[in-house]
Amino acid sequence: MKIIGITGGVGAGKSTVLNILEELCSCKVVMADDVAKELMQYGKALSKLAIDLFGQESYKEDRSLNTAHIAALMYNDDVLKNKWTGAVHPAVKKEILFQIENAKALDEVDYFFLEAALLLEEKYDEICDEIWYVYADEAVRVERIMTNRGYSLEKAKNIISSQKTHEEFLLGSQWVIDNGISIAKTRIQLENKLEELEKV
Repeated sequence: MKIIGITGGVGAGKSTVLNILEELCSCKVVMADDVAKELMQYGKALSKLAIDLFGQESYKEDRSLNTAHIAALMYNDDVLKNKWTGAVHPAVKKEILFQIENAKALDEVDYFFLEAALLLEEKYDEICDEIWYVYADEAVRVERIMTNRGYSLEKAKNIISSQKTHEEFLLGSQWVIDNGISIAKTRIQLENKLEELEKV
């Protein structure tokens, strides 16, 4: 089982790439954000810390996470923010490592694709066989962010500028997927890459 990390900036279309990969090969797809949300559910690994740091209001009456309340408290409190993120990232990584080992033991898939916003920052590259960088031109990404999230041009550009640069992504990756042309062309790139890996 090959472990492939999927990275790229906001609006690059990582989810689209993962959806295509699920169609093309035998794989398990894990997204770090989804793992984090799971661990933050009421009664799960991070729920006690959420209540300790942010109070009982951390969860709504239906026991769903009160993200607005948590974000508001962290907005002007770096100490609080660091305590939370300092616990969330290791917990997510621990769960992902568990899922990787479990997938290896089951031996049912050829690939384990891991997508994480902070893939390189959190050193997931150390546990991956390869890192694939999903690329799209900034103008394409801006348009996608504005369309999909309803953000203004300024906000879309600010989000992009706060993330890693194209050059930084390139330095941390072994392969680049150009996902800014069309889904058909993205699919062809992925088909060719998987064929290459099958020959190795």
